[in-house]
Amino acid sequence: MKRAATERTPKAEGASTRDRILDATLALFNDRAPDRVTTAEIARAVGINEGNLYYHFKTKEALLQALFERLEADAASFMTKAASNTETDPGTFSGFMRRWFSIVWNHRYIFRDLPGVIAIAPSLREPTRALSSGMRIVVEGALRQMTDAQLIDVPDEDAPQLLANVWIVSTYWAVYLSLQEGVEKLGEEHLDWGLRQVASLFRPYLSDAAQIELNATFGHPIVAQKPAI
Repeated sequence: MKRAATERTPKAEGASTRDRILDATLALFNDRAPDRVTTAEIARAVGINEGNLYYHFKTKEALLQALFERLEADAASFMTKAASNTETDPGTFSGFMRRWFSIVWNHRYIFRDLPGVIAIAPSLREPTRALSSGMRIVVEGALRQMTDAQLIDVPDEDAPQLLANVWIVSTYWAVYLSLQEGVEKLGEEHLDWGLRQVASLFRPYLSDAAQIELNATFGHPIVAQKPAI
């Protein structure tokens, strides 16, 4: 599978051995799944021996914990920007949706293989739950801003279900494609598919201006952004 051009590579110039290990691990986990990748493969991808790998990360759980810290950093940056937003242009909100999907893409192994990740690293169960709660708050805040800007009109009785469905679809679309559609190799076309599914949840409630912006969103490819270090 062709990796997004902006994903970091294991041989990034000037990167520490620890960061190179994490870069290689992320690429391998995204390509397959944590339980299908051995530490020997990771070491070979970095160009080190397993002893050096174990010096930095004694277990696969430690690797997953370090990778999750990267996801948390990306998500925290996204949530901070979204929470402090004061703009009401429709493009702002479609931009937030594209940014979140970029994060999901860069860390797709955890969204696609979450049960397996938790099995290897049970310590990530609560942090994952906390991340979920934080994102729900962000989506709820964005809906309030869109409502105030008259870009969306969601009846009070529909709001809780919409919030839940947006989170479910935006984070578990990869699981659906894997389990229900038999997609083993996720490509960027699947990222676009997931974004469209989330967009379909908003469509019934959008104003004309927001509908136009949403339609324009699909006229441009989603570009995966460089994750935080």
